[in-house]
Amino acid sequence: MVRYIHHFILLMTAFISFVSLPATAQTSRTFYIDYASGSNANNGTISAPWKSHPYMQSDAGCTGTGSAPAYSHQAGDHFIFKGGVTWPAACFQLSVTSGGSSAASDYYGVDLTWSSGASFTRPVFDMANNTPAGYSFIKARAQYIVFDNLELKRMKIVSGVGECNDANMDLGTAASGYITVKNMYIHDWTITTLVSGSTSHGSGAICQNGASGPINVDTVTMDDAATTAPVPFGACFRNLGEIKNSDCEHTGEGEVGLFGPIHDNTFANINGNAVAKYDSVNHTNILEIGAGETVAIYNNVIHDNSSGVTIYVCGKGSIYNNVFWRNYNQFIKLSGQPGGVCGSNTSSDVMNVYNNTADCSNGSNCFGTDAKGTLAGTVNLENNHWITNGAAVCVGTSNCSAIATFNQANNVTMSTSTATSEGYTTLNWYIPTSSSGGTVGRALDLANLCSGGLGALCSDRLHAARLTSWDVGAYEFGSQTTSKPNPPGNLNAIVQ
Repeated sequence: MVRYIHHFILLMTAFISFVSLPATAQTSRTFYIDYASGSNANNGTISAPWKSHPYMQSDAGCTGTGSAPAYSHQAGDHFIFKGGVTWPAACFQLSVTSGGSSAASDYYGVDLTWSSGASFTRPVFDMANNTPAGYSFIKARAQYIVFDNLELKRMKIVSGVGECNDANMDLGTAASGYITVKNMYIHDWTITTLVSGSTSHGSGAICQNGASGPINVDTVTMDDAATTAPVPFGACFRNLGEIKNSDCEHTGEGEVGLFGPIHDNTFANINGNAVAKYDSVNHTNILEIGAGETVAIYNNVIHDNSSGVTIYVCGKGSIYNNVFWRNYNQFIKLSGQPGGVCGSNTSSDVMNVYNNTADCSNGSNCFGTDAKGTLAGTVNLENNHWITNGAAVCVGTSNCSAIATFNQANNVTMSTSTATSEGYTTLNWYIPTSSSGGTVGRALDLANLCSGGLGALCSDRLHAARLTSWDVGAYEFGSQTTSKPNPPGNLNAIVQ
């Protein structure tokens, strides 16, 4: 009897000890993938890497054997692709069906110390002008994922399959969300047939439709200059959240639809007019914001674009600290279309257009409205630097609708010759070069507005603080060097 009592006490003690143990945080697992020397029979460690990712295609051309690696998903898993290694077309689509959690995102990216060469280069996903299974390069139907420092190249789009199926990255639907795409290089997609109506606004893009959480982009370069199609085409971004520090060039469109701020980017060499010869269906604008969105567009450099409207938005939000030059059409255009693209404009709508620098000397207006209906709300147009030999502003004419409440103050308009003589040129990206420049000390002090969508307004485009006496335009004299600032985005940059 004593023995049984003793055993009972031991069992109870063990049980009490077990239930009293503190909960331990789930640790992320890391799997390594090397197409060149890995094997899917391995366990995925750095010394025994897999050949392909479990969510890639299992074709023998990708896996070597016709079998994916043995794997069971756990939230927070990290997948490291070896730098300098190329995964061929047979591996794609990469279809991500499981994701992380709010506490631990899944990670698809790199270890900068693990590379095939003497120095790190990105892992390359190369479609070699083939179409992936399932159309898009990467398709995610999961949440809480980070894609980092991967190079996606030469995907062939099938005409007319619809967005986001024709995107490089299809991250849409309610099953997706809370996804970050960063430090990526996506380039040189092509298409089966480029004819009128063959593409969508999501063609080529990082794209989502209906995601349950934000899809954000940071330091991504997209470029279609070396496409095998007749002209570079498609968009960089479609229906995304925050877009920052990125470089979008040599496409047909920049960004269409937006649910978050767009800032500190370069949009350049976008030739939507050439694309329109093949595809007249799409609005080949640089930034086109959808119905009802309150936008914040700031600190961007937008130049050398032969497209439709440069920034085309409805009548609410904030556009500030941007620099424009050599763009084909109206640089900032507000739409008053009732019941259409802009839904129902209301008298409570407010659009702030502050401290932009625009060289509109090609004959386009620097700022204006379309002819689709009076904007019912308020537009504040202040502290902008316009360089033009014509009319800087077009509002309330037969071609440009009226604005119910239109406030203009402290905008500086210069002719091309005056701007050149004062040093406002493309060579220095229109930074004032002298304290006697026509923009210096001429602005309203808007420091009381620097919050919310205008949170960055108290700094200039280069993030230097506005001084006691504000300058007109995107720059504050004396707060940065006069050398040409580097654009965000670098095709050869590897970001840590």
